[in-house]
Amino acid sequence: MFQTSLRMIRAAFIVLVVSTQVTPAFAQSADATLPTEKELNQYGLTMMWWGRAVIDASRDKVLFLTADEQNVYLQASSGIITTFGGEGGKRLWSNLIGRPDQVGYPVSSNDEQVLLAVGLKVFSLDKSTGELLWELRIPDHPSASPEVDDNQVYIGTVDGSVYSYNIHRIRKLNDDGMLPQWTNMSRLWRFKTPTEIVSPPVALGPTVTFASERGILYGVGTVDKGLKFQFETNGKVSTSLGHSRDYIFIADSESRMYCLNKNNGRVNWSFSSGAPITQQPRTVGSIVYAVPQREGLVALSIKTGFLIWQQKLATAFITASQDRVYVSDNSGNLLVLNKEDGSIIGSIPLRGYTNRVQNDRTDRIVLSTQDGLVISLREQSSEFPAFHLYPERQPIMPLLGSDAEHTPSEPDVPGADAAPATEAAPATDAADPDATL
Repeated sequence: MFQTSLRMIRAAFIVLVVSTQVTPAFAQSADATLPTEKELNQYGLTMMWWGRAVIDASRDKVLFLTADEQNVYLQASSGIITTFGGEGGKRLWSNLIGRPDQVGYPVSSNDEQVLLAVGLKVFSLDKSTGELLWELRIPDHPSASPEVDDNQVYIGTVDGSVYSYNIHRIRKLNDDGMLPQWTNMSRLWRFKTPTEIVSPPVALGPTVTFASERGILYGVGTVDKGLKFQFETNGKVSTSLGHSRDYIFIADSESRMYCLNKNNGRVNWSFSSGAPITQQPRTVGSIVYAVPQREGLVALSIKTGFLIWQQKLATAFITASQDRVYVSDNSGNLLVLNKEDGSIIGSIPLRGYTNRVQNDRTDRIVLSTQDGLVISLREQSSEFPAFHLYPERQPIMPLLGSDAEHTPSEPDVPGADAAPATEAAPATDAADPDATL
């Protein structure tokens, strides 16, 4: 009876939020309007789609905006997650996870699931539908987003522990009605460090890597937690780890960034940035991008650590394509940079779009306002996304005929030259008091 009542309350909460949304009919937001095709086309960009997240703009704001190769995820301060298809922009689902207004961490995902850490629980949802697959009770409060691969989920906590759980065992326990009471039966191991885990663990092949606040980087076996390497920086660490397919990047409070081999922890090179690097280093191809405070964005060779170029006006990395790099500046403009030398090609005023995906997964530009207006941009020549971090996930491209057969028609939307995302009904049906939330 209590669970049914709680579900009814949550369903009613979502209905209330949906009913109080600002309509996107005029492509406007309290913070911003849509950029026009004229503004975008002069720099070779075009609008892919725009849409509205499920959010009550009168009381909530966007906390996190993230994306993977398939979807875009917007998390509101109310606890509602809204998910859009990354290419078409269709609103796939929205769901309230945990209690209303309970603060969590940005979501993480694999090919099938989306994971979210809230309170003392980790929730797993189906990427396509938003259906709750399982919830896991963990021993202590999480200190960062979980990491998930095909077989395991890893979660760091405030007491310095990292826990590993078997996903397949979790699903079996959930199907048998044994969760969350019998969570320990799915635990594979616990690794204890002296201080808080400050970054989501990074699972690369047989090794999972994580850093503690004290500035120590650990690499352990994914199956048996056997210590493969340990590396100690000269300062403390508060920045999330960056990584490519072969290397881990760790920045410390002494304004130094290290590039280490993912398998043995051997230092490939170190870079003295002159100021602390507080944003996660991002890799695209053979380049790692980092943003030392008040020093702009630097582009470094992953192989040698040599400085390729520095752009002083850049304040955050957004994404990169074959020839360009997209960044933010202090005024919130979208700067278009030459990838070869970092010079500024152009600037697009998008100051109202304060939430920006730092996208090292694809070449798509995804931005949102605080009140839930989401836009996705791409280069005009990039009909299909480039997969940066996991190129093996790139789908097989269709064989193209004449260019005329595949030229998209010009969209027609009041106030902008792009069409809104098609909005599907949220995964939760408010009329069903037993709907899973």
